[in-house]
Amino acid sequence: MKYVNIDLPVKKRGFRRFISSWLVRDEEKDRTYLVDTGPASTWPIVQNAVEIHGGGRVDAVLLTHVHLDHAGGAGLAVSEYGARISAAPRGVPHLLEPSALWKGSVDTLGETAFLYGEPVPVPGESLFAPGVLPEGFSSIDTPGHASHHQSFILDEGNGEKVLFAGEAAGIFLEGEEPFPYLRPATPPRFFPDVTLNSIERLMKAGCTRICYSHFGAADGAKDMLRLAKDQILFWKDVVIALFRKGVSPADEETIFLELLERDPFLAAWRNLEPDIRDREREFIGNSIRGFCGAFRAEK
Repeated sequence: MKYVNIDLPVKKRGFRRFISSWLVRDEEKDRTYLVDTGPASTWPIVQNAVEIHGGGRVDAVLLTHVHLDHAGGAGLAVSEYGARISAAPRGVPHLLEPSALWKGSVDTLGETAFLYGEPVPVPGESLFAPGVLPEGFSSIDTPGHASHHQSFILDEGNGEKVLFAGEAAGIFLEGEEPFPYLRPATPPRFFPDVTLNSIERLMKAGCTRICYSHFGAADGAKDMLRLAKDQILFWKDVVIALFRKGVSPADEETIFLELLERDPFLAAWRNLEPDIRDREREFIGNSIRGFCGAFRAEK
């Protein structure tokens, strides 16, 4: 199998090396699969990658969840290539009729939603039945980041199992130093136990490689999943300790500086390129707000 990580930048500062689609090419069977499509606005980039790496075809799209930056191009994949679509049952209504998802995204994201683009509906007949996937793939329900989140595993049959984790294992930036850059993907509302249980299920799957939606891939999937779990527990301890010292849940900057000082997997933040660093600062704040909402009662 060949795996291609398609970078899908949008026209907002720092929104590169961030959103991606994974193209999986099976040359032997002449099949091409996409894990997530990315936003509707970046669909031409995906099309170009399909022509170069995918034999000009898309047989199936496997959606980790239906947020605009992951599934916005799903309807276009159907109209362009006749692709079949897999999505968690709770996300399917938003694919069939995306108007409520679009309105909610505009209300939440503002201008960024328009940069992602409005999704077109997915025809019901293009959807896989629940539990049905292309040969070699399986799925695991991994709610937490979203209630309709699922992760996919591709068993290559040679002892190699590739995990496409979406955002279930947080955000990763491949190639950053001094440690891998990791942060939780925990926007409000954040449900810690649900998220941790999802990571535990993935750890038991015995995958050898992990592919993140944001952004890149790493060997040692179980180790990376353990780090994601440990980071969530560490952030929980830090946030609760600060609350008990009198820090307000509204004091995001103090919480950020404490995490930046103590979490080794945020150490690479200072070395990121300026536009990406600023983007990540914004999203770290969003993750902190998720923690504050989840744990403010424990102060």
